[in-house]
Amino acid sequence: MTHGRAPGAPGARDAARRALRGLVMAATVRIHRPDAGYALDEPGTFLGSGYFIAPSWVLTCAHVACGGEGGEVVVVYEPAPGRGMSAVSGQVAAALPEGAGRLPGNWPAPDLALVRLSEPVDHECVYLSERPAAYFGEGTVLYAGWTVVDGRLRMLDGTLTVQGTIGGWNADVQMRLGDNDLPDGVSGGPVIDPERGEVIGVLKSRSDHARGGTSTGLEQLRTLPVPAGELKSEPDDLYQAVVHAHDRYHRDRQRHPDARRHTWADVQGQLGARPGQTLSPDERVQLLGRLADLPPPASTRSLLDLLDSLQDFEAPAPLPAPRGWRDGLGALYEYARDDGALYLVLDYAVHAMTADRPFLAPSTPAAEEALWAGVWQAAQRLGPGRRSALVERRMARMTARRPAPGPAAGPSAP
Repeated sequence: MTHGRAPGAPGARDAARRALRGLVMAATVRIHRPDAGYALDEPGTFLGSGYFIAPSWVLTCAHVACGGEGGEVVVVYEPAPGRGMSAVSGQVAAALPEGAGRLPGNWPAPDLALVRLSEPVDHECVYLSERPAAYFGEGTVLYAGWTVVDGRLRMLDGTLTVQGTIGGWNADVQMRLGDNDLPDGVSGGPVIDPERGEVIGVLKSRSDHARGGTSTGLEQLRTLPVPAGELKSEPDDLYQAVVHAHDRYHRDRQRHPDARRHTWADVQGQLGARPGQTLSPDERVQLLGRLADLPPPASTRSLLDLLDSLQDFEAPAPLPAPRGWRDGLGALYEYARDDGALYLVLDYAVHAMTADRPFLAPSTPAAEEALWAGVWQAAQRLGPGRRSALVERRMARMTARRPAPGPAAGPSAP
């Protein structure tokens, strides 16, 4: 498996690993029953672990989040190292699979839940991988979570080896993890690719008969219900709302850094990660942030058709099927040829900015222009022929696109 990372000095990589661990621990939370009150350290109300994935959003296991009453939980977190634990109430906004009830001893796959906080609070968010976790076929992953040790709630982190998958080619494939003990309480915590510095899954369960357990890939969030009616705004689709908020968060953190704290892109750069062997971590978060400012794809079918239309890109459709712009970008990473990876990514961005829209927000024309400005800047690394091809592609697709209401777009080409 190729991670696309450059070699670095062992000392620098060790420092980057420590910084990555700090970011993971800052975003990992405890889930408690709503009767926790002010007893934040009371093990009796503790349900399991989770982690912040976007402002005011926590991802965890359904069997953890649904252990509360009426879908209500308390999220206990530490705003910054040394500031002590804080608590905020939350509501389960979605649990997968939809309509599943509690089963004796287990919860059906994918066993995921999204918790929406009742009020905004200051917190760190993890960086979510765009790649399906099934592509992570070997090696070691990191994990974090909370558990009870000697009657006290304590943070736990460590390493697990990837030992294969459960589910084969099915859409609900899970990773098998081993070579470490997973105590009660860590379910719902993050699973991290240490080479790329990104979260790839959620700890689902411990093994009943051996060390280790299983992990559910983040791509299972794509199975969140698709709105039945017409999509009129981003909040109408929970999946799009959460992943767009995630990508804008990391884009904004990189644009307005806190000198006292590393960003995820900072750490990824120190690890030598090269997403898709072509983008730097900073370029990736800027591109994803600009894509997140656009309306989402009109449908999964339209996104698949877009991927099929890209030159020099032939790949099987990932499972579950992609729903958002970041999903399509992640699919490109695994199949792009080294000599054409950058052009393929930029060509994809041009298709995204000129795609049919399920709705048009007042900010959409400006978002399209901002994305084109970023594409054109990155295109300076290409030869003149490919730069011209991108300009022509944009002009042709804008001409062919159905007229949409709203302000007129800006100039078509530099």
